[in-house]
Amino acid sequence: MTSYPEEIKFISSWRKYQQRVLDQLDDYIANRHLHIIAPPGSGKTVLGLEVAIRLNKPTLILAPTIAIRNQWIQRFCDLFLQVETVPDWISKDIRNPKFMTVVTFQGLHAACNNLPVQEEEIDEEEEEETIKSSNPNLDNIVKRLKLQNINTIVVDEAHHLKNEWWQTLTKVKEKLDPIIVGLTATPPYDVTPTEWLRYIEFNGPVDAEISVPELVIEGDLCPHQDYVHFTFPTAAENENIIKFRADIELLFHEIKHDETLIKAIEDHPIWVHPTEHLEWIYTNLSCYSACLIFLHANGREIHQLHIKVVGDQKLEIPPLDYNWLETLLDFYLFQEKERFKAFDEHRKQLESKLRRCGAMEKRQINFSNNKRITSFLTSSISKLSGISSIVDFEFKHLGHHLRMVILSDYIRKEFYINSTENQLELTKMGVIPIFEKLRRENTTNKK
Repeated sequence: MTSYPEEIKFISSWRKYQQRVLDQLDDYIANRHLHIIAPPGSGKTVLGLEVAIRLNKPTLILAPTIAIRNQWIQRFCDLFLQVETVPDWISKDIRNPKFMTVVTFQGLHAACNNLPVQEEEIDEEEEEETIKSSNPNLDNIVKRLKLQNINTIVVDEAHHLKNEWWQTLTKVKEKLDPIIVGLTATPPYDVTPTEWLRYIEFNGPVDAEISVPELVIEGDLCPHQDYVHFTFPTAAENENIIKFRADIELLFHEIKHDETLIKAIEDHPIWVHPTEHLEWIYTNLSCYSACLIFLHANGREIHQLHIKVVGDQKLEIPPLDYNWLETLLDFYLFQEKERFKAFDEHRKQLESKLRRCGAMEKRQINFSNNKRITSFLTSSISKLSGISSIVDFEFKHLGHHLRMVILSDYIRKEFYINSTENQLELTKMGVIPIFEKLRRENTTNKK
């Protein structure tokens, strides 16, 4: 099989914004990339399928989850082939590709690293470790894809990818040199410049964006308003947050006056002979500034040479705060390992102390916005009461005409019990705790 069956045809008519993209397809793919931003409900999946059909080459489709992978196949069979049985030229196995192969990013990464392909959804409530590897089976996977003459790769929501998955996908792209069709509803605008560059290099520059107003005009999305309902941490949660911040403040002052750290920075060439290291200083100005601010906070006089390097005779050294200490510690612990080799033992102890106190996750040092505080806030049990208040308010105005959907990150199945009455204390946010909260307080006979 070398092309899609001629009888394939989308059973419905194209919406205006979909047709706009399709009309300019030839121009968009001139650089062998098509990058589309389209909100949920805009028909992103069927648009991607139509593009693959028009390119008319063996296709690899990559999706973020098994459910979305299956959705691609289902939509193709229902809306294009109009068949109930999936044809044998469509594969869900990357190790056995066909004319159209639909797999998850995780499945591709696993196959390229000789790992078992997960056939069930990952438990989102458990943190997942991505195995670092060198893709020992990548050439074998690429060889099979080349035998199928895969020339189009469709990536759905590629910004979800972990670093290791990015590396695998990038290598596959380099070896196949396919046309890339990138589809996303939420571009990763909030990532680092390096991550954004990686994203754009893979997907190409954005070619077209379907806007939310276009969906409203077409009648595909109802006009809506967004409201925010504020909830505050419970007394116990707030106590934990206050204690944690107090511990962080103590740690900050302890490190601020750490004699070993002071000596390490004083011994560094950028402090001793700054004019001999101008290129490094101007390339790493924030690290250099953090060193000056740290030493000044410990009563060290800033020599005229440093003022000359900075180029400001009226230089005012700012106080040492969380941000400057984070920069200094990143410099000391990770950026200058060779220079600080004599302080290896101290660096290990300092790193352990930061991790124990929650001021460091992986290699990110953060005194103010850290994972523990975020966890206290995002999972606050007070949100249960907030949801209950919203439901009561809406029911008061709409009565039994109320139709409401409540979305939650987790199910929290541990709060489900197989008995006639559930009196478990609700200590976590999730689908079952929310349902139980509403059920237990349902004094107005809401359905």
